[in-house]
Amino acid sequence: MRHLKRMRPSPALVVAFIALFVAGAGTATAARLISGKQIRNNSVTGTDIRNNSLGNRDVKNGSLLLRDFKSGQVPAGPQGRAGRDGFGALLYVSKDFTVGASAAAGQGTTPCPTGTYPTGGDAYVTDTMGKVIDDTLLQGQFFTFDTQSGNTPNGWRAFTAANDPVAKVLVVEAICANASFRPTVILQTRQRSPDRRALPARR
Repeated sequence: MRHLKRMRPSPALVVAFIALFVAGAGTATAARLISGKQIRNNSVTGTDIRNNSLGNRDVKNGSLLLRDFKSGQVPAGPQGRAGRDGFGALLYVSKDFTVGASAAAGQGTTPCPTGTYPTGGDAYVTDTMGKVIDDTLLQGQFFTFDTQSGNTPNGWRAFTAANDPVAKVLVVEAICANASFRPTVILQTRQRSPDRRALPARR
C-alpha cells in the first residue's frame, strides 16, 4: 500500500492565512463601527446603493416626506366633497326696473349676493327697447346699507325723475367683491361719465 506523504504548510502559507483572517475581521469590525455620523451629508447617492439592498428596517419612521416620492408612488387620498360654484375677486350684478309713464319717481336696488360686499355701482335709464335715453332722468345713485347694523353696505340703489310722460327702464348695476378678498374700502358715490348716453345698454 502506498502511503500519502503528509505535506507540512510552509511559513509563507501560514502568513497568508493569517492575513486573510485579519482582513475579514477588520471589514466586519468596520461595518459595525461606521454609522451615519461618519458619512458626510449628500456624499452617498443612488449609484452607491445596490438595488433592493435597503429594507423597512433601514429607514427611520417619519424620515420620508411626500416630496421624496415620485408622482404616482404614493396612493391618493379619498375624494373630497365638491365645493360651491365660486367666482374671482369681483362679481358684476345688474337688475332692470320698469318705470311706467307719468309714474312717481322710479327707484331700484341691486343687492350683492351673500358672501360679497359692494365696492361701487352705476345706473342709467333706457327706453323699453333698451336704448339709453336722457341722463337728466337719473336723479341719484348711492350705496345701500344693512338695516340692522346701519353701517355695512349691501348693494347699490338709484332713482329717476317723476312724472316723465314716457315709460322707461331703470338699470341698476352693482360691483360686488368676494368677501375673502376684502380690502379697506372707501365708500363714495360714483359720478357718471358724460358720454354714457352714447354707450349701448347692457342687459
